[in-house]
Amino acid sequence: MFKDFFKKKTNVHACDCQKSTTTLNDAPIGSSMRIECIQGEEGVCHRLREMGFCESSVVEKIAQSGSLICRVCDSKVIISRSLAKNIIVNDVCQHKGAMANKILLSQMSAGQKGKIETFLHEGEEVERLQEMGLTPGEDVEIIRYAPLGDPIEIKIRGYLLSLRKQEADLIKVKLL
Repeated sequence: MFKDFFKKKTNVHACDCQKSTTTLNDAPIGSSMRIECIQGEEGVCHRLREMGFCESSVVEKIAQSGSLICRVCDSKVIISRSLAKNIIVNDVCQHKGAMANKILLSQMSAGQKGKIETFLHEGEEVERLQEMGLTPGEDVEIIRYAPLGDPIEIKIRGYLLSLRKQEADLIKVKLL
């Protein structure tokens, strides 16, 4: 029974990507990379996601000395090399094509503009967002991110609105 308890606490997530990838630790300085997956213990994965290192987000490796300095969700974050080994990334340029300019609202950078395309699913959450003016075809601009990446301040229909990252994750946007 003790072994089963221990296994639950050390649940390890492994990457099942088949693409040509590398870890953030091994990525060249100055490169912008798209996060393919986060691997490692469940607690480590959760903490990295809280810091903004989410799948399909773009991360820029700014510097590396004892630790790594990265830009993610329009914030600078310092992480250890051992944590960076858990972040599997792929070069952004490999994602060019028809979908390259369509991303989630939460993945946009401060100052970036887009047009709302669609919502990832339907429900009460989406209805509430539409009632606040977030409807397909509307132009939206990211004004700023809070220091920890949540909430996000946007400009839509001439007014400023703050959204939780989880709400912005529901909105697909075409970049302008």
